[in-house]
Amino acid sequence: MMKLVADASSIRPRKYEIKNDPSAGFYLLVYENDKCIRDHLQDTLEIVMECALKDYGVPKNLWRKVEE
Repeated sequence: MMKLVADASSIRPRKYEIKNDPSAGFYLLVYENDKCIRDHLQDTLEIVMECALKDYGVPKNLWRKVEE
């Protein structure tokens, strides 16, 4: 499973994660105070990153791959 995170604390006091579920697609998870407050499921990484940009203002260059 692939996982990416974006530290967008300069944008909002939130944390964003993208997780890949091979059987479903890519999840965008939105955390506030360590609690997941929103999730979005998209078919591709590109679409989920566009969703993060459009809906939450998270630029694509903030995403970085992390080891789980």
